[in-house]
Amino acid sequence: MPLSDPPGGKPVCRDAYLKQMARYLADFFTTCRARNLFIYGPPGTGKTICAKHVLAEAAKHASEKNIQAKTVYVNAGKTRNPYYIMTEIIKQLGINVPEAGWQMFRLKQTFEHVLTKNAVLIAIDEVDSIIFKEKEPLVYYLSRQPETTLILISNNIDDITKLPERTLSTLQPILIYIEPYTAAEIQHIFKQRAEHAFKPNTITDQMLTMIANTASQTGDTRFSFQVLLTAAQVAEKTGKQTIEPGDIASALEQENAFRKIKEYEILKHKLLKLKKQHEKN
Repeated sequence: MPLSDPPGGKPVCRDAYLKQMARYLADFFTTCRARNLFIYGPPGTGKTICAKHVLAEAAKHASEKNIQAKTVYVNAGKTRNPYYIMTEIIKQLGINVPEAGWQMFRLKQTFEHVLTKNAVLIAIDEVDSIIFKEKEPLVYYLSRQPETTLILISNNIDDITKLPERTLSTLQPILIYIEPYTAAEIQHIFKQRAEHAFKPNTITDQMLTMIANTASQTGDTRFSFQVLLTAAQVAEKTGKQTIEPGDIASALEQENAFRKIKEYEILKHKLLKLKKQHEKN
């Protein structure tokens, strides 16, 4: 599928960033703790897939070298709640936790018990969703734990600058900006994904270039991947064996409409957040 992880699991055209992350995280395997990372950049630039690949490679290396270390990936944007994020972290560390019933202090005690035997590398995606949860400053708590290394992922560098001073003081993150893909990189990625997802001659190189150009214009490869997937679905529903220009036009219309609805919902959420902050002040 065009929207699935890249073939082989390794991000395409992101070798320099992967090497940079690996270099900063190398101490994780020797001293059980490395520099925390804050990965940022526009949507669709490969931040998540890079972080997941680094976690997978870290887990593989730890297993091969018999190092007591565990890795965790959580998406804060899906839970928007420090309690459920902490619950997910504990679950991924191999501990049975009920969806509700445990208090936060018990989750923390369980996590700290894991740290007595393992180093832990945790990636928190869309971390901006919990940065401002002052009642439970989870990032601050995790950054203070021994043998714990964090990879924080966000679209905007402003999110890290808005952290409280005490959190920044303990976190001291290395900032890694991931730039948008170039037009040539996008075309390479799309051709690779199409070859992996479709039968030969399902879509022409010219039409792949047309879709790839939408990513260059929007700066978001995920949008263009979704257009490619929708175009394939449109063609399939009409019984065609190939994707035609009309299918792409229809897919673009559908995805643009969905994008506008999504942008409206994001704007609405931001306005509600500002309203709550204003009411507190």
